[in-house]
Amino acid sequence: MKGRVIVLAVVVAALALPMAGWAQGTDGVPAIMPVGQVKAGMRGIGRTVIRGQKIEEFNIEVLGILDAGVGAVPGKHLILFRVSGPLMDRTGGTAAGMSGSPVYVNGKLIGALSAGWLSQLDDKLLHKRDLALATPIEEMLRVLDIKNNNNESAWPRVFTADRPITIGGRLLTRVVVAQDYAQARRIDAAGLAQTTAFVPATFPVSVSGLSPRALRIVQQVLGIPQPLLQSVSGVTQFEAEPIAGGSSVGVMQVRGDINFGGICTVTLRTANKLLICGHPWEALGEVEYALTTSDIITVVRTLERPFKEGNLGQLIGKIDQDRGPAIRGVIGQMPRMFAVRLAVTDLDSGKSVHRGFQVVRRKDLAKLFATAVTLAALEQVRDQVGGGGTVMVRTTLRGKGLPRTVPRRNTVYNSRDASLAALLELPEALNFLFYNDIVTVDASDINIEVNFTGKRMTAMITDVQVERREVSPGQTLRVRLLMRPFQEEAVTSQVIDVPIPR
Repeated sequence: MKGRVIVLAVVVAALALPMAGWAQGTDGVPAIMPVGQVKAGMRGIGRTVIRGQKIEEFNIEVLGILDAGVGAVPGKHLILFRVSGPLMDRTGGTAAGMSGSPVYVNGKLIGALSAGWLSQLDDKLLHKRDLALATPIEEMLRVLDIKNNNNESAWPRVFTADRPITIGGRLLTRVVVAQDYAQARRIDAAGLAQTTAFVPATFPVSVSGLSPRALRIVQQVLGIPQPLLQSVSGVTQFEAEPIAGGSSVGVMQVRGDINFGGICTVTLRTANKLLICGHPWEALGEVEYALTTSDIITVVRTLERPFKEGNLGQLIGKIDQDRGPAIRGVIGQMPRMFAVRLAVTDLDSGKSVHRGFQVVRRKDLAKLFATAVTLAALEQVRDQVGGGGTVMVRTTLRGKGLPRTVPRRNTVYNSRDASLAALLELPEALNFLFYNDIVTVDASDINIEVNFTGKRMTAMITDVQVERREVSPGQTLRVRLLMRPFQEEAVTSQVIDVPIPR
């Protein structure tokens, strides 16, 4: 009985301890100002983090309201505004990673910074980047309570100003939100009358644990327009502050010995739910990404666009909605992810490399990162890129819906690039989990074991012998293979049993 009392006292004491900083929050949506009440000339503030976790303020002035509706049909809106103040002087204007920064007028939340202006009209505006778009808060609030099976219409790209707006001596009546910098440049180069392009404020995407060649493959396959930031440290440990509107958070799709994710800003927090970014991550609807704390190192000023550089920290929840006006985070609910464990050995040197990571349970990303990480590990263990040799690949697949674990084994020889040739086995193995056309599989994990040697371990089959010429359905046929290994005179044999289908 005394032991139970002690245990109970420990539990009560633990419950009485304050929550981690990031877990502390307040209930309720803050006072908001609907877009219908927002007028040109209104002034207010925005909030964001540009160093550490300290939320700082910048000044804003509303320039106009943009409407995607046609005629009498009500459409979605954006707020065009100008930023200023000491914070923006330090950053060189809006920066990637500021998306989601809340914007207030008269103490009321009107929306979140979601896009920046690419065009520079004269020398005075060069690299100033003081124009931005905000997603109205009422559009974002729909994401806060959206149901998982809801389908939202695509977010519009072309908006018309409620009145002509003069910027740098140029009259603007139409704004196009481009998909990337290249598209924005093409739109501006077209010289459309009273039209300019903005680019989503995006998010600085960082990756750690990949070789240069593996990194190039990831960038090419994903089609990420901006350069990937290669981080050395990956996930770091730091004491997280309470998360609120203006805080910086991390969104990760790969986590572990390899990390892949980016930084966005929280627009608002109500209880354990967050509205983040003010634009989609990938606009995939219902998702499961990792939500982490974030600590900003600095804002890097570049010729094309400044960006926040920071560290991704502790896993604190998940992103469960990826929609046009915002992404939704849920603190305290952890994502289900697909586990990958990898062991690569160079049989010639005896050197080994081990990797373990989790990737979002999505077939394209699971295949991409399992392949890229294996390539990076092979290049590390061999200390070279390319080169011939023999690679033996073993995989063990697990998933709910399979009667047992599924082993696969294959051996590949290539005279020019054995590492790259061996990678073709992994997408085939993962197709069994994610593209199974026989049963529905809830993919769980994969173990990958790769052994490499620079030797050519191939053989030519010189003869095939069978124990009998006729077999019946359901029987087993014993076959003897006679083989001559590469550059050897001796002939070896191997017996295999071939089951005959019924």
